[in-house]
Amino acid sequence: MLLYISLAILIQFLVALAQVILKIGATKVNFKKPLVYNLKNKHLLTSIFLFLFVPVLSVITMRVIDFSDFYSFTALSYFFIMLFSWKILKEDIDRLRVIGNFLVIAGVIIFNL
Repeated sequence: MLLYISLAILIQFLVALAQVILKIGATKVNFKKPLVYNLKNKHLLTSIFLFLFVPVLSVITMRVIDFSDFYSFTALSYFFIMLFSWKILKEDIDRLRVIGNFLVIAGVIIFNL
């Protein structure tokens, strides 16, 4: 069971990572060139791969743990996105956002006790 809970957390980590990579890739999309040219964008391709891979992991995980338990872990993506925005995108994170994310984490922990 702990393995699948860890997998549910990893899934949210990967979703957040895919979203941040997609944001990086979107800045490099050239709308003046053909679509095939944009398929060479490694950030775009990586994010698409992750967005296709994560549902497979989700189905595997939901076969073992309850859907309500799995769904509660989706809130963790807010935390991971904030973390990646700060570390990878070098965005500023204010105190209220940090407090809000720790409340989200506390809520996930309390819900899954």
